[in-house]
Amino acid sequence: MAKAVDKSASKAAAVSTAPPKYLAQASPATGKRSRSRGANRAEQIIKTAEQLFHERGYDATSMDDLAQAVGLLKGSLYYYVNSKEDLLFRIVEKVHQAVDEFLDEVGEMSDIEPIDRIIRYVRMQLTYNTTNLAELAVYYHEWKRLEGDRLAQVTKERHGHELRVRKLIEQAQAAGQISTDIDARLMVAHIFAVIIWPYTWFRSGGQFSASALVDSAVRFVAGGISLNH
Repeated sequence: MAKAVDKSASKAAAVSTAPPKYLAQASPATGKRSRSRGANRAEQIIKTAEQLFHERGYDATSMDDLAQAVGLLKGSLYYYVNSKEDLLFRIVEKVHQAVDEFLDEVGEMSDIEPIDRIIRYVRMQLTYNTTNLAELAVYYHEWKRLEGDRLAQVTKERHGHELRVRKLIEQAQAAGQISTDIDARLMVAHIFAVIIWPYTWFRSGGQFSASALVDSAVRFVAGGISLNH
């Protein structure tokens, strides 16, 4: 189980949304080093935006604030992004990409029982969440600030994640490993409460370690859904 977690955690750490502008504008003469510098700069901007949105809130953070924080002129910042909403969308999509990767991975684990796939997902997702607290806070506090097609896309993706976790539960119910007395939709809500809400109180270096939190959450979920407990 730990091996699967480590693999997913390392994959999740590498998740990022590709910035479109500088890649599209770069000429062949710029070469790999230029593209690498552009990618690093774009990632720095995204991470800085994530921190500022977390500390000040999305509405209270301006593009001037962001430009100053990353050491760029405001006009130069627009070389990498079109708007503040672009940055929020990339942060939100980074979270969604991680969730998709975890669900893809557990969905392919045909060699373990359905209930164990749920437990693996809980462990992988909460491990990611505890190491990306600012990102999670921005995601859950600010995603509804998106507008139009972006808001519609994110809402659809969120619903899709819920359906995928529900399918895992229904598979375990069909295998006789989880009670059918409780609606799978309620179980999804309970599981999400366990893996999501620690971002509001968990702090690295605090009273509990990340591993202790993850282990206790896994035991809690397993004990709550399994017919063997």
